[in-house]
Amino acid sequence: MNKLNTITKTACFVTGLTMEELKSESRLRHIVDSRRMVFAIAREFLELPYAAIGKYFNQNHATIIHHVKQHKSLMSYDVVYKTRFETILTLFKKDLGFYDTKELLSEVERLRNENITLNLSLIKNSEQ
Repeated sequence: MNKLNTITKTACFVTGLTMEELKSESRLRHIVDSRRMVFAIAREFLELPYAAIGKYFNQNHATIIHHVKQHKSLMSYDVVYKTRFETILTLFKKDLGFYDTKELLSEVERLRNENITLNLSLIKNSEQ
């Protein structure tokens, strides 16, 4: 549950909510969206069971299932929601030192290309 607490704190930091607000029963859109993002990260990246997430937030597991489905839908058309989610996810990953394999491969490729460019530059300078 320590990682779930980290996600919650990160979401609070990004959205400007308090832990009490995020864990409350409030139905205000910005609070529900923030809570939904935490549910999605906990489920998709930490692979926590719906029941464990529900217990942490004092919610029924069916509520968590509903929010995870809503999250997937919102990610496809709500640009503001998607941007906020990606910010929370990025900060959370960095806090845990978690890196996606695709991200690492992309970074390796970028560094290779940069190295090739530098080598070509050095060769040109040495020929002059």
